[in-house]
Amino acid sequence: MDHLHSEGFQKVTKVDDALRIFIGAIHWPPPKTESVILSEALGRVLGEDIVSRQFMPAVARSVMDGYAVRSADIANASEEHPITLEVTGESRIGEACRTVVKAGQAVTVATGSMIPPGSDGVVMVEKTQNLSGHKIGVCAPIVSGQNISKKGEDLSPGTPVLMKGQRLRSQDLGILRALNFVKVRVVRRPRIGIISTGNELVKSPGKRNVGKVVDLNRQILSAMVKELGAEPMDLGISRDDESGITRILRKALRSCDIILITAGSSVGKKDLVPECINRLGKPGMLVHGVAMRPSLPTGLAVVDGKPILSLPGFPVSAMIAFRVFGRPLIGRIMGTDDPVEPVVKAILKERVSGPEGFRTFVRVILRRTTEGLVAEPLKLQRSSVLMSMVAANGIVTIPENVEAFDAGQEVDVTVIGEIVS
Repeated sequence: MDHLHSEGFQKVTKVDDALRIFIGAIHWPPPKTESVILSEALGRVLGEDIVSRQFMPAVARSVMDGYAVRSADIANASEEHPITLEVTGESRIGEACRTVVKAGQAVTVATGSMIPPGSDGVVMVEKTQNLSGHKIGVCAPIVSGQNISKKGEDLSPGTPVLMKGQRLRSQDLGILRALNFVKVRVVRRPRIGIISTGNELVKSPGKRNVGKVVDLNRQILSAMVKELGAEPMDLGISRDDESGITRILRKALRSCDIILITAGSSVGKKDLVPECINRLGKPGMLVHGVAMRPSLPTGLAVVDGKPILSLPGFPVSAMIAFRVFGRPLIGRIMGTDDPVEPVVKAILKERVSGPEGFRTFVRVILRRTTEGLVAEPLKLQRSSVLMSMVAANGIVTIPENVEAFDAGQEVDVTVIGEIVS
């Protein structure tokens, strides 16, 4: 494992090493599940494998308006020599059809109606002529099975449908409803405790709060947690004192599955969080200082089996650190993969660089141009500038072993917003 020195930290750990150490120190029990109605299941993580117990469709159905026929009867049909058939009945949508199609006969069908016994195909109405009486002229042949959705064409008993651990989409809820599910078992939302620290922080601005800082981290991190399908628990603001930080962390350990605590994570006199975590239990802080920009002061800890992310105080740094460590952590605890964000190729408009040995996350604006996608780095990349995330719709990651990406170079861009034109 490689360590680097930076800004008062005796050592900093590379990102991949930090993630491996952190994830490896956590005991992963099977995710707890609960049953919810389908209307509340969108985006939830499926807690069981779904296997079909039925045929879908349950009977063969027509996919056209027309006539159910025996294909052999109209094998020689053409516009010049139509074949005459007797229409002996109708198959109505939603009703069972028991009219048997015999040689020289046809039954009227509509899209979605049951295929009558004896027939093996449907000729569309556009390929027929109405004749006198209950007769039609068929002007084109069909092959057996044409214009029919066969029994079990979609699903048959024993067919795997959905797999445990996948996030449910709208079409997944549709197939569950088709299989007669009213409720489905999903993974319980993990509870993510969110704590801010700092004497300077207030919940909202006011005339009496001149010089204070409005706490943004709990708002931002709560939203990021919700996006992953977990349940944020706002545990408030702690002052910069050991007793207050320790008390709020103990409360979080009792009630939460994962804890996010922001600020107080560096190496200054008021950076008390790492020591408070170490006093709470074993193994305590596993990593303190990660070779990444922004978010160097990130700390990763485990106490009594509960993971704790000690995130930097600047909102941009907290967001980047959460993206790198929080997203895969929550995915693992929910029994699913880290939600995949799209990555696109784009031409870099300006040169970007990062410190040697550090993974650098550059916020960019992705634009569609006549030459393709172009990534323009935001002018201000400091972690204190929240607009560097608000204005960005993409992130370019400079690896530890790359000094810079040059202007005009094609780079991978992680898409975090709508691409602009």
